[in-house]
Amino acid sequence: MNKSDLKEVFQQFLSGDQAFVFYRLPNSKRVHCYYQKDAELNKTNDLKTKGFVISTFEKPLPAAFIPDHNHLQFEYEIEDFEPASVAVFSDSESKKIFINIVNRTKNAIASDRLKKLVVARNILSKKPVDVLRMFNHLLTLYPNAMVYFWHHPKAETWVGATPEQLFSFHSGKLTTMALAGTLPHNEEEQYQWGKKEKTEQAWVRETLYKDLMYLFPSAHIECSETFTRRAGNLVHLCNELTVETLKVNLAELVNRLHPTPAVGGIPVDKGLQFLAENENLDRAYYAGFFGPILGDDQIDLFVNLRCGQIVPKGLLLYVGAGITYDSDPEKEWEETQNKAKTLLAAL
Repeated sequence: MNKSDLKEVFQQFLSGDQAFVFYRLPNSKRVHCYYQKDAELNKTNDLKTKGFVISTFEKPLPAAFIPDHNHLQFEYEIEDFEPASVAVFSDSESKKIFINIVNRTKNAIASDRLKKLVVARNILSKKPVDVLRMFNHLLTLYPNAMVYFWHHPKAETWVGATPEQLFSFHSGKLTTMALAGTLPHNEEEQYQWGKKEKTEQAWVRETLYKDLMYLFPSAHIECSETFTRRAGNLVHLCNELTVETLKVNLAELVNRLHPTPAVGGIPVDKGLQFLAENENLDRAYYAGFFGPILGDDQIDLFVNLRCGQIVPKGLLLYVGAGITYDSDPEKEWEETQNKAKTLLAAL
């Protein structure tokens, strides 16, 4: 099916009372759609299913899913689209609250309760949202991202373009990534990574490596050199980790890897406890995982970043920043502002 078919099907589903999801994997020109003919909310405790799954941050399992019973695919050619410069709505009270939690986090790190923590906030954009137009623009703007639009009458409507893979498993090869540190992208591709970003990313890599060692022999785990990975208007430090293995236990792997240090904290248990006591934010599907599970060796799961919820008043964006001992609260605020532009640029 072509782009005009995508538009017609998308609008047809929006006007109905059924669950559906459209998505495009990174570096692909093919858009997939799974849909139900009803509004039933399906859930899986063990991920032994076929279809598209999506989980919340706090309670990853059971995860909601749309079965693979009804599948459509579209060949998509990117359209000409130049995003206008966007200004992120900001108010002094929101900034004060965010900087306050950054400072509380730094105090917890200084007292050795934590090494690193990601704190998040949400931003309400009241600009009217044409969801099909936004989805098309995300496809164009972020070819290296996992772009999706998820709608369920009983489980909210979300859209996003995430740069971060939780893991994939294809033909006996498990791949995951350690992603942390953020700078604005520049045309010269020259970046001055500071001590804070390098340290944060190294902790994420080391923690992820240790998590994989719980499940696989260390001799089977390979880690790439650190490189700069572009994600739209931002760049991050990244390592790819791969494991050669004949099979994986999905539920066990998810429970070990989620939440990653890049969206939670180090150590994870103390980080989650701190967030529960201090963040005062229902993350919902933000920083959970999602993606297609199409067979025992055809799995692509991602961390739900650069995302937002479609709400009656507009678009509720979710953004976060990784806090370490060296964090500057003002710079962390600016980082969340920059991350919000990922979705706002597509409006």
